[in-house]
Amino acid sequence: MTCASGSTITVATSIAGDVKALLAAAKADGLKLCGGGFRTADAQIAVRKANCGTTYYDIWQKPSSQCSPPTAIPGTSMHERGLAIDFTSCDTRTTACYKWLAANAADFGLQNLPSEPWHWSTNGR
Repeated sequence: MTCASGSTITVATSIAGDVKALLAAAKADGLKLCGGGFRTADAQIAVRKANCGTTYYDIWQKPSSQCSPPTAIPGTSMHERGLAIDFTSCDTRTTACYKWLAANAADFGLQNLPSEPWHWSTNGR
């Protein structure tokens, strides 16, 4: 999926059409959305190390709510299934990105994870 900025978002085939339509609709409304979608297991481990710590406990057992920002345990992340996107310009609920997604993302099958304004997935997790 090509973002308005020319970067790409990799997602599962099952949601690719919806994400492409979402990006086009946002662009038509004057919003350039981009972000990160699919993550390998190794990439998820690296994110856990960066956000949670480097011990075995930090990576594999620490509750995601104890990480900053909250980060799923490897093997449980919607990113690893290609069913989530972290939008780069949605760091708070006051951004144009978040406000647009809050009003429109459900039409394209995406829901927000309440603890992370940037994280949108097929199930809100």
